[in-house]
Amino acid sequence: MEIRSPLASKGRDTASLLLSDRKRSDLFLFLSLFSGMLCLVFLLVAGGISIGFGLILAIPVILLIVALIVRWPMFGFYLIAVSALAIDSDPVVVKSITINFYLYYWPTGLTGFIDRPIGLLMLFILLVSICHNLLKRQGVLHGGKLLLPFLFFMLCVAYGVAYGLATHGDFKIIVLEIRPFEYLFLSYLLAYNLIRHRDQIRHFFWLVIVCAGVRTLYGLFIVVFVFHGHLAAQHGILPHEESFFFVALILLVILFSLHYRYRPQFYAALCILPFLLVVLVANNRRADYLAFLVGAAVALFLVFVVKPHTRKRLIAILVVCAILGGGYVALFSNMSGAFAEPARGIVSIFKPDPSSSDYLSNLYRTNEIIDLKYTVMQSPLIGYGFGKQFLQPIPLGDLGAGNVDLNGNPFQYIPHNNIYWIWMRLGAIGYFAFWFLIGAVIVRGCQIMRRLKDPYLQLVSIYIIGVIFIEIMVAYADYQLYIFRNVIYVGLLFGILMKLPALDTKEVNPTDG
Repeated sequence: MEIRSPLASKGRDTASLLLSDRKRSDLFLFLSLFSGMLCLVFLLVAGGISIGFGLILAIPVILLIVALIVRWPMFGFYLIAVSALAIDSDPVVVKSITINFYLYYWPTGLTGFIDRPIGLLMLFILLVSICHNLLKRQGVLHGGKLLLPFLFFMLCVAYGVAYGLATHGDFKIIVLEIRPFEYLFLSYLLAYNLIRHRDQIRHFFWLVIVCAGVRTLYGLFIVVFVFHGHLAAQHGILPHEESFFFVALILLVILFSLHYRYRPQFYAALCILPFLLVVLVANNRRADYLAFLVGAAVALFLVFVVKPHTRKRLIAILVVCAILGGGYVALFSNMSGAFAEPARGIVSIFKPDPSSSDYLSNLYRTNEIIDLKYTVMQSPLIGYGFGKQFLQPIPLGDLGAGNVDLNGNPFQYIPHNNIYWIWMRLGAIGYFAFWFLIGAVIVRGCQIMRRLKDPYLQLVSIYIIGVIFIEIMVAYADYQLYIFRNVIYVGLLFGILMKLPALDTKEVNPTDG
């Protein structure tokens, strides 16, 4: 006969009650999740019908990005870097299929918002960074050595806005014009405040190389599958700014070869280089060829300064390159074919064929500069202000429907020559502030370069100074200071350059060589 303990019976009853409660709890949780998901599906369908399913499906992605940035603000820095390096400023059209990356522009329903998604994203990352700093009691935000030059220039920009509004400038155009300067400043602050370790610099340049590879593959796809290799009638296959990123990567490869060889990145860049050169030639941007020569010359001079034991080798390399380069331009500038395209492009900057489109392009830019100088003379000290068409004593031809050029810019407000654009808008004071900022970056960059002991960081400083020269050279001929991708990338480089002294170390990674 089995004798049951009252305590055992009570225990079984308790366990049974707990199990029953757990089942009820699980059932309640299931019903809650099911009801919530049903409501969510209904809301998504209703929202998709009203504003588009693409935007609705983007919401979970946006929430994930926000969560990652809140947890790791450095993820936001890398996201901004990839945005500048790899994402087009305009919708991508591939085989009549339009692919939209709503980063530099809004969907149709949100057009006209005061700032673009990329600007709001940078502001959000900065806000998260400030919150992290407050929690860690590390101060709010740091401006570095470039803060005062930046504030001086931004103060001049603010005055240009106020003067433009006071003299009947178009508010929408004003917002359009000053946005690149905002992004330049924000990207500088992001880089300076978020980068804290040497490895983060390496990660950044891995992104530079990988994104260049992705864009190269995209360019090859266009060459092979869209145009089937027939590029004679094409004036570029990728956005104009893409050539800037391509020549910047070539400069990086040169510095890896001559200054310091970080083998993993050097070999990865070398694998990309042959295909990148094909796409660079196919993109056919003359100004970038000349700008690259200037940037490379500056970078090699800096290598000459910091590595005295290699000066004989550098001089020999420069002489050989000068002879080969000069011979190439002399022999191929009057020939046809893709291989001769860079030579023709360089010569056409100074002496274009009167029957070619390059001649008309040069003539347009020459007349544009005359108009800009004339406008400057109307208010040489304080500038013409933002939001007003620059004066045209020599009328410029219409570049496209709706008074916009091929880049979607209002060409009667924002000229190709972005250097003179700043002079025209801000006058002598603002123009001085701009060059004071650029000069401060270059001078401080050279000082930093001389002090750095880590060879990889020293290579980075030389690269950044060379890229700044490339940026300014191209800005004289094209929309280099207006295109968001360019100014964001340059702003990130400014911040990286100013942060290098704090990251300097004598330790060298074993994989370096």
